Amino acid sequence: MKRRAFTLIELLVVIAIIAILAAILFPVFARARSQARRTMCLSNMKQIGNALLQYTQDYDERMPLPAWAGTDDVVANVPVTGWGNLPVRNRWSWRWASQPYIKSSKIYLCPEWEYEDEPLFYDCCATIGYDHRDGIRRSYAGPNNWAHPGAPGASSGQKLANVTRPATILMVIESREFYSDLGTWTLNWRVWFDSAKGMYNGHGSGKANWAFFDGHVKSLNPCTTFGQLNWAPGQVPTDDYLWEWWAGPDSNVLRGWQRECYQIPEYR
Repeated sequence: MKRRAFTLIELLVVIAIIAILAAILFPVFARARSQARRTMCLSNMKQIGNALLQYTQDYDERMPLPAWAGTDDVVANVPVTGWGNLPVRNRWSWRWASQPYIKSSKIYLCPEWEYEDEPLFYDCCATIGYDHRDGIRRSYAGPNNWAHPGAPGASSGQKLANVTRPATILMVIESREFYSDLGTWTLNWRVWFDSAKGMYNGHGSGKANWAFFDGHVKSLNPCTTFGQLNWAPGQVPTDDYLWEWWAGPDSNVLRGWQRECYQIPEYR
């Protein structure tokens, strides 16, 4: 029996069907890959949060110091930064302090930063403590309530007992920049390489991952971490404000930063 070959019309129909299926499925696959990366970033943050809590058990329930210097400021045999060929100063941050509890520097890198438009930017002037020599790259930072030297109690290691509402106070945050700490004043900042993106990774969904002092991790729009800002200046913030628990944050100033935060296209 003679076999009949496909006609040109039939081949074109098959090709058209394949093209339509590809147009439908490729975005689905891309979203699935992105979701997998977001899940891995969430897992990394959970491990970093657990490492910090383990650290506190070994150090009188105190968080790591925000940053500290070594015996000399610049040593001759250290690697150079990736920009400007500048030396890395002999200083460290909480990332280095928590690393022994994780055993892997790769945990500090969210897979979302593998995109070409998400550069791993190092400190231009090496003036603050960073941990390049141990392969620790930036994807996560500490909030100002314990990782900033100017926060109450942070300069000697923030005590866990000071955190009055651990379930609603931030402990680890995602960061697109190199800083080891970030505060509310950076929520309205845009990154140097893309004015449409904020300091906190939106993962293509407008939401970033956040870890809290009680150990849980949650995905939130960065601008919502301010809460409703319905307390008077000088009063203790309400529970929906996730950054500090002590009296003093000016709700009027924060409200202005929040409005600017919502202007970032990624967070709308």
